[in-house]
Amino acid sequence: MNGFIKACVAKRVSPTIAGLFALLTLAASVLVSSTILSGTAEAATKLRLSSMNPPGSDANNFAEEYAKKVGEASNERIAIKVYPASSLGDWVEVHEQVMQGAIDMALQSLSAKFDTGLALAWFPYTVQSYEEAAKAYAKGGYIYEIVDELLAKQDMKLLGVYGSGMGGAGFTNPPEHPRDPNAKQNSKLRVWPGGTTHQALMQRFGFQVTPVPWAEVYTARQTGVVDGQIGGTPELEVENFKDITKMWIQYNDHFEPTWLFINRDRYDSLSEEDQKVLLDVAQDMSNARFKEMKAADERYLQELRDAGAEVVVLSDEELANFAKVARSEVWPEIEDEVGEEVMTKLKTELGLQ
Repeated sequence: MNGFIKACVAKRVSPTIAGLFALLTLAASVLVSSTILSGTAEAATKLRLSSMNPPGSDANNFAEEYAKKVGEASNERIAIKVYPASSLGDWVEVHEQVMQGAIDMALQSLSAKFDTGLALAWFPYTVQSYEEAAKAYAKGGYIYEIVDELLAKQDMKLLGVYGSGMGGAGFTNPPEHPRDPNAKQNSKLRVWPGGTTHQALMQRFGFQVTPVPWAEVYTARQTGVVDGQIGGTPELEVENFKDITKMWIQYNDHFEPTWLFINRDRYDSLSEEDQKVLLDVAQDMSNARFKEMKAADERYLQELRDAGAEVVVLSDEELANFAKVARSEVWPEIEDEVGEEVMTKLKTELGLQ
């Protein structure tokens, strides 16, 4: 640089101009160096993704991996920041905020607050096996397509499904007849507030039921207010109640999907190439998870066994018996939960019309 200034002076170039040129050159060098050190330029698209699961959980790891893969597939044009553990709001609030565009994306349960048809997500015995779940909840499957259509009416786009696993019930005080849907259980079971589908279902299976908010379930089970709870997967039981679980019954009463969805206007604002990235990565990861979820459930069931709990896994014949009772006797009581149109599609798909 000094040599350049000397040359400018020798050629009678103004020292002021020479000094300004030197300063600009130095600034450019610093900018280039800082860009190299930071790795890449700032992403053109930044998205916030709300995850209802805690850091380290399988579902939140899925969200983090999705963000990473989208970044790679888009050559870092898209940067997704994951907010775990419902840090942007509880799942009902976040559903509404994604609908309004205040939050870009979410990986979580869906709220039926604005469309009762979305109660299909936890409607009992729509599927009764992992194989049926993978088919119904994959893109092109009848449940996936129904939910995608319902979300479109709320200005949202379904990208994929994280299969959390199949549902069951955990007990601190076990029932006497876990394999019989017709027995009187003499056991009080927690259902989630507003969970009328499972209230009717578990009453038919012989239980007394009572709604208890999620935050109070541990204490309610520990103190004997309820004997057990339904509304989760083996993973959820391990993460929250392993130390007080004496029995887990794998009812396969519902498939537990965690939905990956995005505000439709935000999605449409992207180039077709970047839309394809978001969708393709989600589908690839969803399909891979469907192949893993049975093994994941079995891993958590073994954790419950290792902790001293009795794990009741129903045979195919027993599962078919529970499903038959639910579909023939309980569905007529709760079909208003999802509405006539969705119920008709469900029955048609299962050959129950």
